[in-house]
Amino acid sequence: MDSGELHSISNISKDVFDEYLSTYAPLIWTMSKRRGKDKLVELDKFRYGEMEAFRSSEPKRHMELDDVKKLVNWKILHGKYRPSLMKLVSSNDEEVAKKIIQDAMAQYWVDSDVMKAIDGLAKLRGIGPATASLLLSMHDPDRVIFFSDEAYWWLCCDGNMLIPIKYNAKEYKQLQTAAEDFAKRLQVGAQDIDKVAYVIMNDIRRQPDYVADEPPTFAEKVKATTPSVKIATRKRESGVSQTTETASAKRKGGSATDTNVDSPRRSQRLKTS
Repeated sequence: MDSGELHSISNISKDVFDEYLSTYAPLIWTMSKRRGKDKLVELDKFRYGEMEAFRSSEPKRHMELDDVKKLVNWKILHGKYRPSLMKLVSSNDEEVAKKIIQDAMAQYWVDSDVMKAIDGLAKLRGIGPATASLLLSMHDPDRVIFFSDEAYWWLCCDGNMLIPIKYNAKEYKQLQTAAEDFAKRLQVGAQDIDKVAYVIMNDIRRQPDYVADEPPTFAEKVKATTPSVKIATRKRESGVSQTTETASAKRKGGSATDTNVDSPRRSQRLKTS
């Protein structure tokens, strides 16, 4: 699995694809341990194991709000952290949510219209095209791809993670079309394409020359913009005296450095922001 053209969706072979696919589970385990969140492994088992209960026009059981919340939690831990998403999703009424999902899926099994099903599922509060695609992929994992950052970057952007994603229906249609074409070429399912995209894009992130697209954290911004403190002196007509900062510090029984450098308590607040 060398870098280069093997990462390209147009040139990757079935053997290399399968090799990447085999590393997905170990990657999830490693990421879960690194973040200290064993829950990711547990939720990943639910995401890819429980789909057997929902797939087909006659599912073993219907998806409920608790299932949606578990999937949203998986999405948050699996990708970018979006703390407000769970609050919005949890505000849905349980019975209303269940009916919205059932109605959308009933129509999907009649016409197989992916985009119409995405619109139907997006009636849920807090659910946009990306999360709606996750719910739909649980019902038809072979055909419907989850709108993940990694899948979009790999299938639609040639692996360029600096391209911003708007998470709208137009982009998802582009992704679904690309996934269907790719699936036909290698004879693979959409859920496996999503896993391989996740492995490949995370592999690129680990390369030494990778430039992160994530914005710096608040603490990193503060550290980068806080100037170093220097005790300056000025020449006055009557002689040389210390600056106001130095004099003020002395009156308080400290030094100029004490008045400017963040105290341990302030530094702790910045770290926990």
